Amino acid sequence: MNILRSNRLELVSMKPALLEALLDGDHTKAEQIGGFHVPDDLLLSKSLLRMRLEQLQVDSKVLPWLTRAIVIKQSKTMCGHVGFHSDPGPEDLQLIAADGVELGYSVTERFRKHGYAKEAVFTLMKWAFENHKQQCFILSIAPDNVASLAMARSMGFKEVGSHVDDEDGLELYFERRLEHWPQEWCK
Repeated sequence: MNILRSNRLELVSMKPALLEALLDGDHTKAEQIGGFHVPDDLLLSKSLLRMRLEQLQVDSKVLPWLTRAIVIKQSKTMCGHVGFHSDPGPEDLQLIAADGVELGYSVTERFRKHGYAKEAVFTLMKWAFENHKQQCFILSIAPDNVASLAMARSMGFKEVGSHVDDEDGLELYFERRLEHWPQEWCK
């Protein structure tokens, strides 16, 4: 399935053609491919888009795990992105959580403080938990990212270590293990 749905959002898999259009800065083409509006102020890391495109070129079966556009259903507008960094159990998590899968997200500033990031993360985690029996989730967050730190803690993630990312510098690892889907997340 290429689209995951929540109450207010659609999480749309970013296939190679969409990634290429976004890398080229061609929002008109990206909108035609994606079927949603791509605002001019949307924050997209070119290095992230390039990295995900390269991963798909190596193994197209990883597509469901990788970056998804966060699209607001009501306006059909992309407000950010969410996705796992790989499929479960990547080499870079072996010392932190060998059975884990790391996820990341970003919401453009004017769409923040509406709960879109949290809703997107819940939706993606639920898909992995229900469809792939994934029980260990990892976030890596810069120590000065107050909003993401608060969100991670509010979702029950616990700090389990740190690492220095080549591009982003020091990041703290947070882990959430699930034996069952949390009742408080069933609202």
